[in-house]
Amino acid sequence: MTALVVGLALAVLILGVLVAGLLRSHAEILKALHELGAGLELDRTGDGPGPVPVTIDGVIPPRPADAAAPDTLSGSTLDGEAVAYSLRGAPTLLAFLSSGCTTCQTFWSVFRKGIPAVPAGAQVLVVVRDLAEESESALRERAPRDVPLVVSTQVWDTLDVPGSPYFVLVQDGRVVGEGSGASWPQVVDLLGQAHADDRLRSARALTESS
Repeated sequence: MTALVVGLALAVLILGVLVAGLLRSHAEILKALHELGAGLELDRTGDGPGPVPVTIDGVIPPRPADAAAPDTLSGSTLDGEAVAYSLRGAPTLLAFLSSGCTTCQTFWSVFRKGIPAVPAGAQVLVVVRDLAEESESALRERAPRDVPLVVSTQVWDTLDVPGSPYFVLVQDGRVVGEGSGASWPQVVDLLGQAHADDRLRSARALTESS
């Protein structure tokens, strides 16, 4: 009986070591894909479970509430003209898209139709990686006329964007909400909730300080 218990304990220990090794290997693979600019590719229908707040455990730590954001988003247009947009004051929705990911096509189509309704009345900026990492011809074909497009890998890296499509709502130099989804209504719902939660937190903090 004792031998059986010892054998089972050894088996559990060996399985634990194997599982830990697999998890570590999985995290390293995800990190490598992130560094290569791999997309999130959330290819599922609008009838799925809804918005997807993205944090990759063990690779990209969850961002703390009210995490700081850059004061300015700097980059260039597709024509190489330098541009800069303030991320202070009024809210700004940063839409991180790429020319290659399948799910991104849904959002490119939305933005080509004009400026969509956005939570908190935020201005929308599409942000793509540097042209050395993208298809310039595909971007020119997809670029919206009414929504500014900024070329800047630096912004992706600064905000630890894990892939595309990905959305970050910024206000007063803070990240108010972030995540991804397979459709524009899902993203609006996700970030609308984040903005509402932020307003409640701000009101509560104001009440507690008075």
